[in-house]
Order: sequence, then C-alpha cells, then structure tokens
Amino acid sequence: MSEPDEKIITLPATLNSLPLLGERLRQFLAPRQLAESWIFMLDLALCEAATNIIRHGYREDKTKSYGVTFSGDDRQVTVTLYDTGQPIPSALLQAAINAAEPEVEDIDRLLESGRGLRLIYDCVDEVGYQQQGNANLMTLRKNLPTTDR
Repeated sequence: MSEPDEKIITLPATLNSLPLLGERLRQFLAPRQLAESWIFMLDLALCEAATNIIRHGYREDKTKSYGVTFSGDDRQVTVTLYDTGQPIPSALLQAAINAAEPEVEDIDRLLESGRGLRLIYDCVDEVGYQQQGNANLMTLRKNLPTTDR
C-alpha cells in the first residue's frame, strides 16, 4: 500500500456508538490483513479515547457528536478523534505521558476512572493531543508490524 487512504465518520456521543466505532476501525484495517492482537490494541485505545470524550468531554450529553478520521500509509495507521467538549486537563495528560503514580488521595478516584489515558498511551506508539479553537483533537498512531507490510 503506497497511497495513503482516509475515512471520516461522525458518531453520536453515546456509549452505544462504541461497537460501531470498533466495526468501522476493523473495516478500515481489513485490506491490511493485520493480526487480531495488533488490531485489538488500537481498538482498545480508540474506544477508551471515545469513552473519555463521551463521559468527560461531553458529560454524556447525547445531543453531541464526535468525529473520527482513520488514515494510513505503508508505515502506520493514524486515528484522530475530534470533539468540542471539555478539554483534557493538562495535569492528567502529563501524568499519563510520564506514567506517574497517582497521589495517595487520588487512589479512590482512580478506582472508578482515571487509568484510561495511561492505557491509551500503552496501546499505541504515539499519542498527540491539541486544542484548535473550540475543538479537541487526539491523534493515535500505531506503527504497522514489519511482517505485515
């Protein structure tokens, strides 16, 4: 595959959109004939990122939606999620980047949530996050395995 390809979808900000998101990811990846273990890691990161948008960015406001762009070339697959919800607090991003251990007083909160960002970073090769105007963009990049190129 030498030409880059791209697919854009918009989904409602509900947890019910996650199975469709996973299905669309698999459809996009199908021509690449990747191992399920490789797909699973990207799917896990993608669904966790979408869950964060739904639960934290939009606070489960079902009237909202989020967008996802799938793109790839012969080296990697890139998935970009975009929304207009609350941005990710910089302290949470920094803790996920640094794989920082939580403070003792944060343990109770983390038992309910808070591990997702670290999980995202662990599942893909590169994570980018930025705000552009009122939009939040999270980019997930996963390098294609050399045996599948």
